[in-house]
Amino acid sequence: MIRVRLFGALRTVLEYVVFVMGGTAILVILARGVGILWSFNPEFVHPGFRAAFLAGFMYFYALIVYLPRVVWGLVVPQILSWVFVAVLLYVAALLLARTSSPTFARRIVLAVISLLCSGRVILFFSPALIHDIGSIFFTMFFAGLLGAVYGFFLLPRVCSESPKTSPMLLRHWMIAGVWVLLFSANWGHAEYQRHKIHSINDPQLQLYFVKWTPAEGDVREERIGKFGPPPHSLTDLEIQHLRAAGVTGILQTWGHSGNDYPPPPPGTLRFFIVMSRPVRETIDLPKPAAGDILYLQTEQGWKVFPPSAQTVTRTVRLTFCEPEPHLNVPSTRYSVDIGLGHPAEIPFLDAAFSWLPEEFQAPLPSLPDQQP
Repeated sequence: MIRVRLFGALRTVLEYVVFVMGGTAILVILARGVGILWSFNPEFVHPGFRAAFLAGFMYFYALIVYLPRVVWGLVVPQILSWVFVAVLLYVAALLLARTSSPTFARRIVLAVISLLCSGRVILFFSPALIHDIGSIFFTMFFAGLLGAVYGFFLLPRVCSESPKTSPMLLRHWMIAGVWVLLFSANWGHAEYQRHKIHSINDPQLQLYFVKWTPAEGDVREERIGKFGPPPHSLTDLEIQHLRAAGVTGILQTWGHSGNDYPPPPPGTLRFFIVMSRPVRETIDLPKPAAGDILYLQTEQGWKVFPPSAQTVTRTVRLTFCEPEPHLNVPSTRYSVDIGLGHPAEIPFLDAAFSWLPEEFQAPLPSLPDQQP
């Protein structure tokens, strides 16, 4: 009988994760796609019923197949919270099956328990992306609704379990087997990529995105607006090198990769991208082999500082992107080749610069030693 109960709990976990949590992911992203739930981030809005449904399925698939092998210590304990709720519902169903109350009343009780547990577990780990109060309530509502439906129909199945037959049907074994195969294949692929990255052993980069406004006077850093942070991106020596090359005007740092705190690990190299106007073609800037590096956009091409900097074949790529929904200005996005090449599409969050219409008309500056 212990074997039957273990298989019964396993079946409950599979059904609960697929129906309740998978269904919640699909319904939430579907709500975004048809306009019921607003999202400030266009990366997660897929207009239309079919596209939104497929996007919800793929998001949940990535969550249970791809993410655990990427951030094992972070995601797996949270996914186990779903397993805990499913096992809790199975134990509750076993206890209710032993009572003498009317069957309908017992099913309602189990449905209420499942509703409360499914809605609350969203606060611990959500199967859908949540970024505001509205999306949290929508996700809790869908999870509670699907949880109540599942809990209502769980009791008859538990009551019908018999020591002579296994609760796990062929379709349940197929689902479990497919997940194990996919997870194992992705895990092996991730280990191969990790080995390839470590074998290349490129130094880590912290990118700085600087806008250059040519003007009279020595080149200098200035803050953006009155309340922007004080300029401190470039060192005094780097400013001197730019002045010696004939660079004049104002430099303003519009952003950088990584965080200010905690500081980047030792050995991290600083990679400056200095632009004065947008360009529509894709740009590949070679990564440094050692030491900090600065790329300056000029009319004759990109000038490197220091000129003697040694580079490798892998690059930092800049790609121009037209305006998109919720972002009505064009932008330049970046990606870094760490040994696996560049992605086909650079996500919205990896934006280096945003551009105003008048910046497209600005001429590319020339340095004195580059003029004919």
